[in-house]
Order: sequence, then C-alpha cells, then structure tokens
Amino acid sequence: MATASEFLEIFLPTLLVLTGGVGLVALVSPKNFAVLAAYGAKTVHQGVRTRADRWFDIDRFVISHARPFGCVVLFTETLIWYIAQHGPEVYSKSSLLVVVTTAVVLGVVAWAHMTRQQKEIEANLAEARTDPLTGLANRRAFDEELSRRLSQRQRQGTPLCLQIIDIDSYKSFNDTYGHQLGDSVLKEIAFRLSETARHMDIVSRIGGDEFAVLLPGCSLDAASLAAERLRSAIADTPLHYEGNEVHLTISCGLAEAEFDDDVRSLVRRADSALYAAKDAGRNCTFRQAGPEPAVAANCQ
Repeated sequence: MATASEFLEIFLPTLLVLTGGVGLVALVSPKNFAVLAAYGAKTVHQGVRTRADRWFDIDRFVISHARPFGCVVLFTETLIWYIAQHGPEVYSKSSLLVVVTTAVVLGVVAWAHMTRQQKEIEANLAEARTDPLTGLANRRAFDEELSRRLSQRQRQGTPLCLQIIDIDSYKSFNDTYGHQLGDSVLKEIAFRLSETARHMDIVSRIGGDEFAVLLPGCSLDAASLAAERLRSAIADTPLHYEGNEVHLTISCGLAEAEFDDDVRSLVRRADSALYAAKDAGRNCTFRQAGPEPAVAANCQ
C-alpha cells in the first residue's frame, strides 16, 4: 500500500505538469484558454432568447488576462522545479532575493493589468447600455430589465406598470429651431423624468423622442398619478432656448402587467394607450388594464 509521501511524489509532479500545461495554453493561445476556462458552462436563457452576449463578454475578459496569467503560472512552475531539483544550497541569498522579487513584480504587473482590463470592460458594458445623449438607459437595457421584472412579477406577484412617453410635436421643434433645440428638449425631458422617478424606477430612452419608465411595485392608480404629475409639470414649465420660450407637452400611455404578459404584449398594450392619448388631442395620459380598451387618466 502506497504511503502518503509516495502518493505526494506522484500527485504533485502530475499537478505541476497539468498546471504548466494550462499556463502554456494561456500564453500561446488565449482563445483556446477561454474555451478551456468556459468548459462545462451553460448558456443562460432568458425567456425565448439566448443570452450568448453574456458569455461573449466573459470570453473577452478571459482572453484579455490569459497571457499575464500564463506568464505568472509558468514562472512559478519554473521556480518550483528549480528549487525541487537543485535545493537551496546551490544558490546564494542574493540570487534567491532576485527570484522572489521577480515573482512579486510579475504578480503585481499581472494584477494591475487584470484590474485595468476589468475596468475597461465594465466601462464598455455600461456604455453599451446607456443612451449617449440623455445618459438614460437605452433600449437594450430597457428590454433586459423589462424581461427580468416580468419574470419577477410571475414568480412573486409583484405589481409592475409600464409607462411610455412621447413628446408632442417633437418634429416641429427640429423643423422650426433646428436639431440643437431638439437635443435640448430630449435632455430636458430626460432630466425631469429622472427627477420625478422613484429610486427603484427604471427610466429609459427607447428611441427617437420616445421614453419608457418601468414602475415595479406600483399599482396602475399610483402610476397614473405619477404620470399626471410629470405631464402637468412639463406642460406648466416652458423651456427657454436662445431667447425663445418653448412650451412642451407629452402624451403618456400606461399599462399594468398581467400574469400572462410577456415583453411584447405589455409593450403593445402601453403603446395602445399612448396612441389613444394621441388621438384624444395629446397632452394627456391614457391607461389600460387587462384586455379592456384604454381609458383617460386625465385630459386637458
């Protein structure tokens, strides 16, 4: 029967060989190392969509760090083999200090590189989810958050309302005053939405002059009051631009999520309420609960 020392004599060299092989793969082929690192990982599914982009980001992170990781592993392996073969009696204290210092420096450099790469990736991910003009969440971030909140609604029964907002006669601002005013209008609406939203609400610009607000844990009545406060505040406060007083109004469509709603059906119902507000003369809020037609929350 093999003793513990005999087992270690076999196990430790095998472990070192395998570890060295991994370090060599990381150094020579970062892409193959990313495949090796992701072995056994399962693609995340969210609804009917495959979130392969999440694994793309992870692969990018691994590939960015592969070569520094490989260098550290191989240097450490070399140092261990050298000490094991020659023993401390064949080198001086100064040479040992050089070896240890080199190992520490390599470790610090690798750590600094990984930290910098991680910050860059996080910044790129944040930028990919942010509307550059208004600083709000963009359509991609909105879709992801809406899908997540609907899943929470189905699991826990948490109320969820969706508000879609459209700026009335936005095209005329661009035609009359130019695109600079159009951009100022978008920024002003985004600012007021952010100011009036609760901390838990998700405010997004989902395209052009259209905005969306997700209101988790909010009933349709409470969401209607919030939408009317926002609409009234915007209508009562003109925007001053290059000596001109520009009066803004918005139309709002509200829908409360039902248990059988998916992303498409909830957005469709909120859009239907928005179209009803537009048809009613704009500068008003319409709401839709369930399959019933949209009704006015309050019109001017």
